[in-house]
Amino acid sequence: MVLDTFPSAEEFYKTYWGKKPFVVRGGIDKSEFDNFIDGDTLAGLSLEDDIKSRLVVTSEKGWVCEHGPFEEDRFSTLGDKNWSLLVQNIDQYHPNTSSLLRNFDFSPRWLMDDIMVSYSTVGGTVGPHTDSYHVFLVQGKGKRNWKVSHAPILDGKCLANQDLKVLEKSFDGQDVNVTMGDIIYIPPHFAHEGKTLEEAMTFSVGFLGPQLSEMFVEYGYYLEQNEQENKRFVGQGIDTRSSTFLIGSDAVDMVKDSFSASLQSDSFSAWMVKYFSTPTHDDIESMERREHQMSEDEVSYKLEAGGVLRRDEQAKIAITKSDDGILNLAVYGSVLHVSLEQETLVLWLNQKSPISIRDIKKWGHKKSLIQLVTELYNMNVLTFDCNDD
Repeated sequence: MVLDTFPSAEEFYKTYWGKKPFVVRGGIDKSEFDNFIDGDTLAGLSLEDDIKSRLVVTSEKGWVCEHGPFEEDRFSTLGDKNWSLLVQNIDQYHPNTSSLLRNFDFSPRWLMDDIMVSYSTVGGTVGPHTDSYHVFLVQGKGKRNWKVSHAPILDGKCLANQDLKVLEKSFDGQDVNVTMGDIIYIPPHFAHEGKTLEEAMTFSVGFLGPQLSEMFVEYGYYLEQNEQENKRFVGQGIDTRSSTFLIGSDAVDMVKDSFSASLQSDSFSAWMVKYFSTPTHDDIESMERREHQMSEDEVSYKLEAGGVLRRDEQAKIAITKSDDGILNLAVYGSVLHVSLEQETLVLWLNQKSPISIRDIKKWGHKKSLIQLVTELYNMNVLTFDCNDD
């Protein structure tokens, strides 16, 4: 379970993704944590109305979970043991912390949900539990002990009368202590429990785990808004096998075929990028464009003057390719249909590479590329390295 180095991308998907957990010692350089959120700033965010936060206090009676926003004086009453503060979506509210995501570009970033950060005192824990999604647990300051199950637990019962979903029974697993820079990967349904040994910060990089019913409903809403793709089933082609109240197998197959045709259409791949780039947290569902919108001429001038554009790590992005080869690029649920002339730039963006005027001239179609990078800049996807952007 404990690895000396991070597995290659090929080995990660072949051996670990969704299959078994692992720990990497020093997977992230300690210097990276200098710019990440600290405990005081995290507590400040938990006072905000629109930010999802939880306070978990452990006692002999079990776990008590309170939901924010909190009053500032709440923390002065807690003492220095047996509690944890957890705040969601830190990648959006503290951009410096979003740079943590650069370490996980080998993973399906389009499936990533958010960075949740916890501050925990000695003895702090949220109890033994399972999650229905993948998660990387990155240890910041302090020291924690984690127990991780050897196998997934699909039918674990939870304690009654608890504010959290805490497993009723203990589980077989491996214990490991982690310090700053260590990473634990936990696949869905593997039980785990963390206990704080020294005042600690933990950064949880979580992934989406939507149910099929959720995705069917959302795709239905998408079709409803696109009348041309929202075909009607009017019983075409049925015969005596589906007369009176009997729905014959031919009619069943026709409905299945209608569903299948819709799922195979280019509309489905366009919906996918919209769905997976839309934040799951209500408070950031509609992201604002930059306050200062730059024109194409302004962006071009800045690039010609030596400016370099880089991808903002906190940007919610998803990309698919339609059957005709055209890319669908979505940012925070807004879908851009990329022309063939712009494809190279989008694939370059997917590799997190910086974009310079030399790159744009090398790819050709300068006007079309400037048009796209300007739109992406104004949508908060790209940022100039210069301080005057």
